[in-house]
Amino acid sequence: MTQAFQSPGFAALVADRAVETRLVEERWQAVAWDLGTGRRRVVTDRPGGVHLSEIEPDGDAIWWFDADSAGEGRWRREPFAGGPGGAALHGVPRGRAYGVAFDRTGALAAVAVGVDGASHCYVGPPAGEARLIGSAPGYLSLADLSPDGRLLALGGRPDGDDAVVLWPTDTQADGQLRLAGGRRLRLWPIEFNPLAVLEPELLLVVEEDERYTVATWRAGAGLHRYPGLSFDSQISAGWYQGPRGVLIQHERAGRSRLLLADLDPPTGQGVTQQGATQQGSVGRGPAEQAPSVREISTPGGTIHDLSCAPDGTLHCVWSRESTPPRPLVLRPGTEAAHQLDPDRGDTSRSRRWTPRPYGRIHSFVSTPVGHGPWPTLFLVHGGPATHDRDSYDPRVNALVGHGYAVVRTNYRGSTGYGARWQHEYGHRVGLAQIEDLAAVRAELVADGTALAERTGLCGFSWGGYLTLLAMGAQPELWSLGMAAQPIADYPATYRTTTPALRELDRQLFGGTPDEVPERYRAADPRSYVHQVRSPVLLVASRTDERCPPDQVARYAADLRRLAVPHELLWVDGGHYSRRTADHRSVLAAMVRFAGHAWPAPHPRPPRGDCPEVPTERMEGGEQP
Repeated sequence: MTQAFQSPGFAALVADRAVETRLVEERWQAVAWDLGTGRRRVVTDRPGGVHLSEIEPDGDAIWWFDADSAGEGRWRREPFAGGPGGAALHGVPRGRAYGVAFDRTGALAAVAVGVDGASHCYVGPPAGEARLIGSAPGYLSLADLSPDGRLLALGGRPDGDDAVVLWPTDTQADGQLRLAGGRRLRLWPIEFNPLAVLEPELLLVVEEDERYTVATWRAGAGLHRYPGLSFDSQISAGWYQGPRGVLIQHERAGRSRLLLADLDPPTGQGVTQQGATQQGSVGRGPAEQAPSVREISTPGGTIHDLSCAPDGTLHCVWSRESTPPRPLVLRPGTEAAHQLDPDRGDTSRSRRWTPRPYGRIHSFVSTPVGHGPWPTLFLVHGGPATHDRDSYDPRVNALVGHGYAVVRTNYRGSTGYGARWQHEYGHRVGLAQIEDLAAVRAELVADGTALAERTGLCGFSWGGYLTLLAMGAQPELWSLGMAAQPIADYPATYRTTTPALRELDRQLFGGTPDEVPERYRAADPRSYVHQVRSPVLLVASRTDERCPPDQVARYAADLRRLAVPHELLWVDGGHYSRRTADHRSVLAAMVRFAGHAWPAPHPRPPRGDCPEVPTERMEGGEQP
């Protein structure tokens, strides 16, 4: 069994039981972990792997989502110690997993599933009969079930009328309560305070006035913001021990930091974390005592995943550019000694900030040791609502090992650089992003890093989309394009993709293809396919539900008709395969294709670990 790079889920009421999603013979499986004995038991043996697993609060059973390659399935349940399993909730239809939650004791469970373009919420006792609480069109994700089991919190479009939906589980109770977002207000429900049993208290993140702020909601008090917990770039948060402790993860410019806050500090104890405004410092609110805040010591880099054990220890998955992901256990209140591996000497790493009138574009640049210029590949992240980080990516090592410079650019639309960078580019979807890639390319060519005649693009999912768009819209800049599971025909993809991604597209474009056809046409790679003149590798799966295969096949037919050198590679596993061997084969195909397009005069032999496979979302963290 190799080390999985996801943090465990802990039973809230039992100190020594947890569930992990781990790599077992190169497939992700659900694993029961007895912390007391250290024994691990593999719960599942799915040929295609398992991505979602949970543990009941009392630790009695493991839940895992049994999905097909299209992402549809049902929740299954198996006793922690082993024995016959079965349906986690009876009567729930097959669909997409939109969330699972339990009440404080685990006596009641709730699930949300997506079926036929609608979201359906069910509750019931584990392994018992479920009852339908309600349905809503489109995509709603289940954030949590209140400790008393009486209220569901769901999240819709952060700036829409359904940003937060509060739904009573008692069908005789009053109907839904909705907290609406807007153009300048976005809301994300996080979780209920597990200790607020008598009056549910919901934790939220609010984006407003270009700040990200911790907030709470109570039925009697409404939405309450904490100005002392306000940041200039994206945060995530969760309740942490004590009556009103909150753990915050702040993401900025490709690095993570962790903070602990007490929303009810003792009188005179409102000491805040020191730091410059651009670092997202926290400050005292004008009308209340600031929450007390302290920063948790981490070794820099990126926290990929994080969970809290009942004893307060934090279990993280951490990495930096030169260090593969590893488990990291933090104990707040103690100064941890972080043992780091030294940087390898065969790769040079730097960061670039490319100035533009609208801001600075941040890039991570990795090159072979020595002097350039080098053939250069932009490894374009997907999403778009994610960002490249100070974190290990084996694809970078593999490509640098074959003599390429590799550039990871956080174009407009990326998270981690504030609300304006993410949202304000005038619905110029794709076009703004490839302008940023072109600006970074020009700087790298000018300073001798990149060979002008050998600069190319490589992307997965939305990164693959940007690759194809740039190959046609900027043909004079890019001499190679490699796109895996891409959007190749945007209007067609919109009509056949998942409800969650259709909702994301409506946010990006400000409407549907029927409502704003000119925006989709300007952003569509097929609008520019007649201008493509350099080799293109397309990788697609016939079971891809997010970027459907037919639209990729049509784009390949266009290239064939236009006599553009290209290759179409069909792979298994849907949009994101749960088999690591599939990712290795795609990476090997890209290295081979680039080698044919750009014969290297003096290729460097790759290191032995270069073909290692990313164990995160290889397509760059696309939204559900």
